[in-house]
Amino acid sequence: MLKLFYKIFLLSIIALSATLLYQKNTYAYHTLIRTDPLPHTQKLISEENYKDAEEYLAYFMQFEYVSSQPEAVILLDDIQNKRKSLSYKSAKIWEGIRTGTSDEIEGQFSAIGSDFCLIGDLRDLAIEGTHYYKDEEVDTVLVSLSSLGLVATAGTLFTAGAGSTVKGGISVLKLAQKSKTIPLWLGKYLTRQTKEIRQSKNIETITPLLKNIDEMQEQVGLKNTLKMLSNSKNMEEFKALSKLSQHYGKDTALMLDLSKGKLLTHADTLKYYDKNTIKLASTYTDSGFIHLLKGGEKNFLKSTARMKAYAKVGYKGEIWKVFLWLMKNLSDTILIAMLSIASLLLFPFKKLISPRKSV
Repeated sequence: MLKLFYKIFLLSIIALSATLLYQKNTYAYHTLIRTDPLPHTQKLISEENYKDAEEYLAYFMQFEYVSSQPEAVILLDDIQNKRKSLSYKSAKIWEGIRTGTSDEIEGQFSAIGSDFCLIGDLRDLAIEGTHYYKDEEVDTVLVSLSSLGLVATAGTLFTAGAGSTVKGGISVLKLAQKSKTIPLWLGKYLTRQTKEIRQSKNIETITPLLKNIDEMQEQVGLKNTLKMLSNSKNMEEFKALSKLSQHYGKDTALMLDLSKGKLLTHADTLKYYDKNTIKLASTYTDSGFIHLLKGGEKNFLKSTARMKAYAKVGYKGEIWKVFLWLMKNLSDTILIAMLSIASLLLFPFKKLISPRKSV
């Protein structure tokens, strides 16, 4: 009886090692780990960044594995109630007027509103003038944008509001500069263009860019526009990000972060895939996009469906969790060694060589 159990044990080791090797090198399920949004949401709340916290958690709430968690539902309700409170909204509006920047839409639009009536441009020029007078560092990009803002405001007045789109683009860029999200290439471009505009007295050279930014802000929101700007490396990439934002809307910036840029770098391939499949891949972060791009949409969906089925095996999927842990922590070398040793113990080398019969 003991010998029988010994053989069964060795056979189990062989079967387990072989299965793990096959699964690791064929499907690599252990690399597809879904993101738990709660820890990062809690971190954003501790930083009092309630807007990002709500958008981050709300994105994952569209997936059953998060929306079925009671703690996730309660947390999202708490964040929404906080952002709806009158005291919170009032504080953000005043923040936008006073500093010209804010993380909330109320504060951002009050900042833009102050720019439209000259207050914002004059305030920023006064602040930078004080820095210059005290021999402190002056934000040349902000000075350039405020100067352009004054020119655009005058144009708006003389053209009965025709320049409001340009003015809106300048205000978005000022917010980007104050929030440290404006890229280096764009800062240099704006400084150079401002010098040319001072000489030519014509703002038309920069109008297409400003209109593009303003339209982008209307389509995907101010916060996402700032993120698109910060992620761009040059004018061509900014145009590519603009196309992405039109396709994925307000989720674009978060999906870019989750994919670690693969949403942009592989845009030509991903545009043929269903949007819901791409969102599903984003819940596995960049490893989800690696699987999707490597195996294609059909194989990716099959793999995620299998994982969902396997997760129901055993008590609350504990067997599948153990299986994933083994795939993640046991290297191919260890598995091959386990397979070889168990095989040799079960089928000793001397039994494999049949003895020659004497004549």
